[in-house]
Amino acid sequence: MIIAICPGTFDPIQNGHIDIIKRASNLADLVYVVVGVNPDKQPLFSVDERIKLIKKVTKDIPNIQIAYNEGLTVDFAKKVGASLIIKGYRDEADLAYEEEMAFLNKQMAPAIDTILLKASLDYINVSSSSIKDAIASNQDISSYLPKEISKFVYKKIKRQVK
Repeated sequence: MIIAICPGTFDPIQNGHIDIIKRASNLADLVYVVVGVNPDKQPLFSVDERIKLIKKVTKDIPNIQIAYNEGLTVDFAKKVGASLIIKGYRDEADLAYEEEMAFLNKQMAPAIDTILLKASLDYINVSSSSIKDAIASNQDISSYLPKEISKFVYKKIKRQVK
């Protein structure tokens, strides 16, 4: 059985994330979507909110589980017996960062490989930060977020901007 993890901050989860998760689910028998802590980011959504949003928009993907991790991604991968870490990237800056992380993870856990998936063209310019900025500027974000969570995300971000 191939087990993978698909880690991220998911603040909030958006269509680009979902695309990577779906693609990861085709590469492994079981994929843990792991909500992680990034010390460089101040999340707008609580861990519980992020997990609920992810569950809501991935309920139709049968081979995933949602988890939370405060430690190193590679340690979580070892704990669940994952042989793959699957991440997405949008541009050269993302790629450089993810390659560096993959190298470090490989040094810490030689049996775990990292697969980097290029964002689909539809989502190449979509990030959680750009969604927050667009909502704060009253721009239409309907193509960036799944319909089932867009109202909640919009309201939460608008409350924070006031």
